[in-house]
Amino acid sequence: MMALLRSRKTMYVLVGLVVVGLVVSGAIGLFQSFNAAPVASQQQQGQQGQGQQGAPDGQQQEPPPDVGALGDPPSGFTYVDQDEAHCNGNVCFRLILVAGEDGEELDMSTDEAVTSVYEHLLSNGWRQELPEDADSPDDIALNDSVLTDGDTLVADSSAPGGDAIPVLMLGNAGMPAY
Repeated sequence: MMALLRSRKTMYVLVGLVVVGLVVSGAIGLFQSFNAAPVASQQQQGQQGQGQQGAPDGQQQEPPPDVGALGDPPSGFTYVDQDEAHCNGNVCFRLILVAGEDGEELDMSTDEAVTSVYEHLLSNGWRQELPEDADSPDDIALNDSVLTDGDTLVADSSAPGGDAIPVLMLGNAGMPAY
């Protein structure tokens, strides 16, 4: 058992799993921050915090949008739906892989692929959501931002590094009903 834990291959796999877990949990937090109600007062915050532990009894979670919400992919790309919804409380999302036209691996970096998809979405009516501390779209890199068409949010959920598989995360843009 100790020899297995000392193996470089095992360590790479463990590090990879930790990195993917951190990226996914960070993306979930990002979606939750966009869906959070504005803070009005300390008293209202306490009341909301008590009711947001999970989905209220009898309430169904709204499923995440399908890959069709992205429309047609840019030329030379295809979207590969992972056919699995991931839910955390009232927020659900779907992971979409970005691949070459016939599902083959892309011959460009992850950032270049995500930027190409984002530029395609922006040219088709999507808009860039800016964090509160950003004054203009120039303050944040395109592939580090979130895009929306009003109903759907899309964010880059790729693992860091130029040779990772480009992954997009789709979620609903609307506030969950309580």
